[in-house]
Amino acid sequence: MIKSGIDPSDQAVVLIIDDSFENRLLLSSQLSIEGYTILQASGGADGIQMAQEHDPDIILLDVMMPDVNGFEVCKVLKNDAATSLIPVIMVTALREVQYRIEGIEAGADEFLSRPHVREELLVRVRTLIRLKHARANLEKERNRLKRLYDISRAISTQLDLSSMMADIITHTQAAIGATKGNIMLLDEEGEVSHKFLIRTGAKVEVSDSVTRAVMNEGLGGWLVKHKRGDIIEDISQDNRWIMLPDDQEETGTAIGVPLTSTKRTKRVVGVLILNHPHPGYFQQEHLTLLEAIAASITASIENADLFNEISEERRKLEAILAQSTDAVITTDEEWMISIFNHSAEKLLEVQASDVIDKSIREVPQLSMLIPMFENASVHLTPQEISLNNHKTLYATVSPIQDVGFAAVMQDVTEFKRIEELRLEQERREKMQVKETFSRYMGPRLVEHLLSHEPGLMARRERRHAVVMFADLRNWTGGMIAKVSPDEAINQLNEFFTHMMEIALDNDGTVFELTADELLVGFNAPFDQENAVYLALKTAVTMQHKFNALRQGWYQRAGTELGLGIGIDHGDVLVGNVGAESRLSFRMVGEAMNRAHRLVELAEDGQIVISQSLYLALAQNAPALVKRIHFIQIGPVKLKGITKPQLLYAAQVARPPLVKKAS
Repeated sequence: MIKSGIDPSDQAVVLIIDDSFENRLLLSSQLSIEGYTILQASGGADGIQMAQEHDPDIILLDVMMPDVNGFEVCKVLKNDAATSLIPVIMVTALREVQYRIEGIEAGADEFLSRPHVREELLVRVRTLIRLKHARANLEKERNRLKRLYDISRAISTQLDLSSMMADIITHTQAAIGATKGNIMLLDEEGEVSHKFLIRTGAKVEVSDSVTRAVMNEGLGGWLVKHKRGDIIEDISQDNRWIMLPDDQEETGTAIGVPLTSTKRTKRVVGVLILNHPHPGYFQQEHLTLLEAIAASITASIENADLFNEISEERRKLEAILAQSTDAVITTDEEWMISIFNHSAEKLLEVQASDVIDKSIREVPQLSMLIPMFENASVHLTPQEISLNNHKTLYATVSPIQDVGFAAVMQDVTEFKRIEELRLEQERREKMQVKETFSRYMGPRLVEHLLSHEPGLMARRERRHAVVMFADLRNWTGGMIAKVSPDEAINQLNEFFTHMMEIALDNDGTVFELTADELLVGFNAPFDQENAVYLALKTAVTMQHKFNALRQGWYQRAGTELGLGIGIDHGDVLVGNVGAESRLSFRMVGEAMNRAHRLVELAEDGQIVISQSLYLALAQNAPALVKRIHFIQIGPVKLKGITKPQLLYAAQVARPPLVKKAS
């Protein structure tokens, strides 16, 4: 870990992955002179292995390598939890937009074009190393907070004292970074009743006694006497630390706090002590944290005791409620039936007079309860039981101290039937949603709708959507009349198939396929934080794919077609629209009108967007915007809009059409 205030190059390690010796030599010479430690790998496979073994602070990665290319190397490293935080700068001579997009999708953090500028290299390396260290610090803090959250859960979600104490000491030891920790609980006489001890890498050890000297002369006794926490800087130099026979070689520091009751007596009900092998490790901040944890532990101990008392009384009370609407059966410790209430008679079709003073084992109608009675001391959760009369019961069997056992059964037959009907209705609704929206979006988004967007079919809402129109050029007014109907329809189907696949791959929702035009929406019908990025990426990918499509059509039928794309954003209404006999999921609104006017302006190969969308892209996807090279046009007068508008257009190059060799 780099210390605050020290230049990253003082300790930073740079891994250079490049199959060219000359490239590695140039980069390593420029960086080593700045104090960086350099590692070199001559191929993608070696680079992955070295990254996993050495955990460098940054990686300079070539794209074109013979064994594993840079995109694949980047994907492997970013998908590995051990290397995912290492920043990657792709050093490449490839300048085309699609390669930059592929690098971004692979997880690259930055790009450096060859031949590179030394000062730019140093600035980017230094900046990304600092960013990595900041991320590492955040991850460390996140793990510490998670430990504290686990402690809070262990305290607040359990009422079994032994399980709660074992969980608390485990999480506390890990959160504080101690190598050993223990909680000792005291009875009314001040004697240790339970001890929970944990060492790094071992399970919790539970016992009911400790060496008397620990509580008479040691730190434990000191904490009880003074009722406050303290830190022993060096246990070898403090008489309060008692060396036990199995810890004679122990060194380091210790910290402890008393567990003081919140009741009027303020009695110490236990102590919490932690150890670390390095003297001076524990600081005041650790003591403050432990005191807060101790207060919560003490309150939870009292709550657990109170809960046990109340639960005991409640179970005894339930045992005598013979007129309960639930079926209640009580037995002695030998399972001899003492109470068999009226609800039990009705539910199980057995007369109480026939079973009183008999063992549960002697009554065939109660045979399903025998396993629950056998496990009553360790398994108290309700179990579902099916009777021969087609009724379904929820049953619990609880041990009652000094009484025996109580079995409580509730008839849930009707509840089960209603639940089954509800689940069947949910299944039908999900199938309807799946069938409807499979026409608009890819399988991944459909599954998202089923899991996270209940009731979407019935929703009618206003959303801020990104709207994209993709429209063929020279189709209806030109080429459609020059080819056969079969060829025309085949070309149109091929266009829609590929464009729709691109939209779905980028999580777009395809709302309409009409004539020679495609309408795609983002952030509708559900939230997408990166909607503007997805829309622009979709448009760029469509234009590049269209280059291949138009070439094939030209060679096959001589058609010369183009593609224009317009994108805008704004409020739209989303919902089922149409007549009762024919409804379709649509979006309507001014944003669609503006986007359609933009696509009408777009020439072949162009992507035309509004000024407000350009600003949104510049804020949310600045790297992509820079690589697309938008040019400002206008002001342009748009139909239906009084004030002329500034627009932005990007041009995707169109290779010349080449006839197929005869």
